[in-house]
Formats: sequence, C-alpha cells, structure tokens
Amino acid sequence: MSIGNKIRNYRQQIDMNISKLAEETGLSCGFISQVENDKVSLSLESLKKISSTLNIPIKNFLEDQLFKPELVRKNFRPKLKLAQGPEIEVLSAAFGRQLQVLMVDLPSGYQAGNCTHTHDGEEFITVINGRVKITQGDFTSILEQGDSIHLDSSYPHLCQNFDDIPAKVLIALTPPTLLPICKIEDI
Repeated sequence: MSIGNKIRNYRQQIDMNISKLAEETGLSCGFISQVENDKVSLSLESLKKISSTLNIPIKNFLEDQLFKPELVRKNFRPKLKLAQGPEIEVLSAAFGRQLQVLMVDLPSGYQAGNCTHTHDGEEFITVINGRVKITQGDFTSILEQGDSIHLDSSYPHLCQNFDDIPAKVLIALTPPTLLPICKIEDI
C-alpha cells in the first residue's frame, strides 16, 4: 500500500476530512489530495506533520507491512530454567518486537529483578497464582490472584514472592527486557 493510501485510510478511520488535516498540518488541501492520490511525493518534514496530526507513528507509513502475526503455541514457548530457581516462559514473539510478555514462576523466597532495578519503558504485572509484593519508591502493595499493576519501569521497583507458597505472575515489558531472577536473602 502506498504512503498516500495509508494517509487516506488513517485519516478516514478517525473521520477527519482533508480540510481539517490541512488546517492542523499547515499543508494545503490540494497538496494533501495529490499525496493521497499518489500524484506527488512528500518530504519527510511533511510526513512528520501528518503523522503527528493523525497520531500514527511515522514508521507505519514507511513499512510495507507492520509485522506479521507471530503465533506462539503453549507447548512450544521458549523457556528459561534458572538453577534451583524459577522458570520463565516467553509468551510473546521471541525477538524484534517492542513488547515482551513473560510468565514467571516465583518460588517462595524469589524475586523478579536483582534487588530494586530499573529499565527503560513500562511494565505491567498481573498475579495468576499466589501473592507478590510490589515495591517502587515509597509505594508498597501486596497483589493477590487477579490483581495487576502498571508502572513506569524507569524508577526503581521490585516484584517479590515473600509468601511460603509459589507464585505465578504475568509480566509485560516495553521495550523488551528479560528480567534477572534471584533469591531473596531475607524473607
């Protein structure tokens, strides 16, 4: 699909007409119409204005296909088993994506992350089984089965199983960062 067709499709998806797009970007209606009909090329600067106005990442206009769906069957998930520690299953596409989803079995006395840790992006944690303690700065909370938390992972944080039974958590990270897992010295 051409850049012009993509611009038209994204614009129409949000019910924006050419006049409104022209007004928001400072480009003329005639120019936008010609771009959408592949009559003229546009500069990177003009594409940035359109991208920003439509709230669509610029890469979406430049790539032929964003990415193909990647199926991960439950019996073929990549698994990492740490010596005498938890098992980590990679539920998402293995490499090359902006999101990583992990299922982590946390035995009693283990934590996801080596002490408080930071990494770029965001982290989402939901408890499948058991109870975990989430700490970030002055914030501390006990999450039980079904509870979840969404946090800015650039601030020091920690997810630990301080209970005497195993816990299972689902962790989504963006960008991908495989977490170090370690035993808590004092539970």
